[in-house]
Amino acid sequence: MKKVIILLLVMFAVVAGLYAQSRTMTVQEFEHEVWRLTNQQRAKYSLPLLSYDEGLADLARYHSRNMLQRSFFAHKDHQGFEVAQRQKRYYPGLVVSSIGENLGKFTNSTKVFTPREVVTGWMNSPSHRENILNPEYTHLGVGLTISGSTMYATQNFATPLVKMRSRLPQSLDQSKKYRLSFDYLAPQPRERLNCTLIYPDPQKAYKISDKQEMVGAQPLKLEWKSQSSFDLLVPFLAGTGEYQLCFGFDGGYYPEGIPIKVK
Repeated sequence: MKKVIILLLVMFAVVAGLYAQSRTMTVQEFEHEVWRLTNQQRAKYSLPLLSYDEGLADLARYHSRNMLQRSFFAHKDHQGFEVAQRQKRYYPGLVVSSIGENLGKFTNSTKVFTPREVVTGWMNSPSHRENILNPEYTHLGVGLTISGSTMYATQNFATPLVKMRSRLPQSLDQSKKYRLSFDYLAPQPRERLNCTLIYPDPQKAYKISDKQEMVGAQPLKLEWKSQSSFDLLVPFLAGTGEYQLCFGFDGGYYPEGIPIKVK
């Protein structure tokens, strides 16, 4: 089961001690500095550093902009989605075992903000600090939006297994096989990874051998191209409907995978 960690809402006010040179930072530079300072905090506790993921950053930017434009400050958005639902909808090619989110709303009359103030504010809040120092997380994306004297900041943390690099065509032919490419992002040895294709018909059986079959799903063979990338050849033997590409380790799989609709 995917683990989702979100936090109680905390509002921070940015006060004195801001650095004038932060005025010259681009938003992207600011975001990356928040990432660097977050890793600096993790290093103090001998925790693995977080890799930066632009897809998670886009997800974080979306939520920060949404909060600004719709005048709310919460993990749940106007559609009722929290971070796990947003990731599934807007970043479906990333398969994660856990995901979490930090939010901050910062105000300053001088309209000057610094990355250190942002990270320090989160570290001074026990629940936000817990996300920053969570040893399970391996990846991070940061998204900011600024309007006048107010800045919204979002951190999206995740423990990804794989990320799909291929783009699926809008219409899939169930009589064809499709080759899909993936990046492997998990810290576990790649030999432990496996993929299961879940059928739209839970009663449809896949014959593994003369003595063994799998009902409602079939295993797929991973074709490793490098230490961190592989291909899958995906057939649609159960006809039309919604399939799920699910990944896991040692023969098991997480139930939330990549949806593939075959019409």
